[in-house]
Amino acid sequence: MKHRIVLLTSLLFLGLTVTSHAAQQVNVGLNDVIATIEKSFKAGINGQAPVSDFTADFFQRTLLPKDGRELRGDGVVSVKLATAGSPLMFRFQYYRPYQQEIISDGNSLWIYHPENREVILSDVSSAYNRPGFNPDRDSAVNFLQGLGRISKDFRINFAGGRNDPAGNYVLELTPRRAMLNTRRILIVVSRDCVLSYVTGATPLVNGPPPTKPRVLPPAPRTPFATPAPFAAMPAFGGTSDPFPLLSTTMEDLDGNSTTMEFAGIKTNTRLADSDFSFMIPPGIQVVKPSERNQPR
Repeated sequence: MKHRIVLLTSLLFLGLTVTSHAAQQVNVGLNDVIATIEKSFKAGINGQAPVSDFTADFFQRTLLPKDGRELRGDGVVSVKLATAGSPLMFRFQYYRPYQQEIISDGNSLWIYHPENREVILSDVSSAYNRPGFNPDRDSAVNFLQGLGRISKDFRINFAGGRNDPAGNYVLELTPRRAMLNTRRILIVVSRDCVLSYVTGATPLVNGPPPTKPRVLPPAPRTPFATPAPFAAMPAFGGTSDPFPLLSTTMEDLDGNSTTMEFAGIKTNTRLADSDFSFMIPPGIQVVKPSERNQPR
């Protein structure tokens, strides 16, 4: 169960903090919010290059209502988004609640548990790099692969009261086609980035890094009920490049939900493919999921 939850939540996406614009009276519609996301990852907005990769600190919270449990963790992540010639690649390094790494180069997936001295190795080429795969056409296979075209893969509406307490926009995404164990996705979209897109202003960069030691932040009242995703987390993360998504909450078919928030985001750092290859340390047992229930 622990491995399944962590693997599922590690394929989720994101959040960050940006400096607030001065209050502006701008008419913003649903299409403006959607376009802010799609253009950020597809063509770039207001002279900025589209996001092709990013690195960040992350904070993760998984709620299991039936069990009455809440799982929390944090670490660092690197993601290289898919292109027509390259699959999605990612590396999650967890610090808490226990150390582990989850890495994929688009063909293989490694889940490394140093305390257990084992790595779980899976072939994911059929999902991320199958023959004829085109992220512009098949991006519903994985949410991360389709950020430049979410309106084609999801039915999108404002969720709840449209805005969170800080004025950021909350979207509800329902898959147009069945997605593995996913009922809906809730996204908090940066008000500042949307205003930048609508007004043509240059996106802002977050303020100076915190000076306090890095600690796990307190849990918010709901996945998006804090005044701002990191307003109550001054010791988490640092300066961030402009980025449209403050947080993402994915709900599965059993009612479980996982929220991921990011801080200290750096985009378009030209991550190399070699950053997403895992070298198995000496003495580490390699386990394949199909072998777990086989007698030894």
